[in-house]
Amino acid sequence: MPAPNILPDSGTLAQMRRTMTIKEIADEYGVSEVAVYKQLNAAGLTKARPPKSHPWTLKKEHEQTRPAIMLRALARRERGEELPAQKSRSLDIWLDELDRLKVVVDYDPDAGPNPASPIYGGFVYRERLDSDGESRIRYPNS
Repeated sequence: MPAPNILPDSGTLAQMRRTMTIKEIADEYGVSEVAVYKQLNAAGLTKARPPKSHPWTLKKEHEQTRPAIMLRALARRERGEELPAQKSRSLDIWLDELDRLKVVVDYDPDAGPNPASPIYGGFVYRERLDSDGESRIRYPNS
């Protein structure tokens, strides 16, 4: 026999979620955070993940490099989200740099430190080609 549902109905859960975290709701009802998330998701009350900002699977050590951070900011801007002023300025400076150098961003998980990512490597700049179009990144060959 399935376990009884000890979480409130979806409407009540939605109201609670406006002021409480998933963890707080889970603690209040003595259930796991996963149980709360699953019920929210089943009711269509979770946010869809935004599209990825790039086509690559990054190594952990490359996730917080400047190109990764700037690509995430660019994706947010392209979705119409407002960026904090400093983040927006940093993004503009980086985009101007790409234009000035006439390069696009590419990712090679085995690339060592280089001008695109001077400490951890991974991201590299590639000369812009006509086939890149308006994209700021070099898409992997399909």
